[in-house]
Amino acid sequence: MAELILIAAIDQNNGLGYKNHLLCHLHDDLKNFKRLTSGHTVVMGHKTWDSLSVKPLPNRKNIVLSRQSNATFAAGVASMSVNDLLASCSEDEKVFIMGGAEVYKQFIAIADRLIITHIQHSFIADVFFPEIDEEKWIKIKETKHPNDERHAYAFNICEYVRRNQNNKISL
Repeated sequence: MAELILIAAIDQNNGLGYKNHLLCHLHDDLKNFKRLTSGHTVVMGHKTWDSLSVKPLPNRKNIVLSRQSNATFAAGVASMSVNDLLASCSEDEKVFIMGGAEVYKQFIAIADRLIITHIQHSFIADVFFPEIDEEKWIKIKETKHPNDERHAYAFNICEYVRRNQNNKISL
């Protein structure tokens, strides 16, 4: 079974994006996303696919979830359900769920890990990441990045793992 990892960049109010665009450009966060996801499967909704400037994302198996039974995506794979997706990725080592908001809501209950970039700013947003329930998730790593000449906003990249039923960490 593949490890399911939700990966996202969110603002201080859990905002993900506005009008189908990222809230801001964080060069080092995007480099981290590429480093982590390269060679693995990335899963996204139709709107996220539409927002990509490069399609498909190179060196990754791209899967687009769509409610449209006749949807086609150049070099992407349309999957109609979470169960179909899980079956098609059962041999993969890692599957990164990369948005959007509705896709995150579908997968947060079954994800193994979260990699969340917390942007130290509040933006106008129209889509949001689900709340991270501290009774279900524990932060195991945090890398702080100050604002600098390439980053208008400070951010922290945090890794969370699901707690097991005895409130111990599931690694």
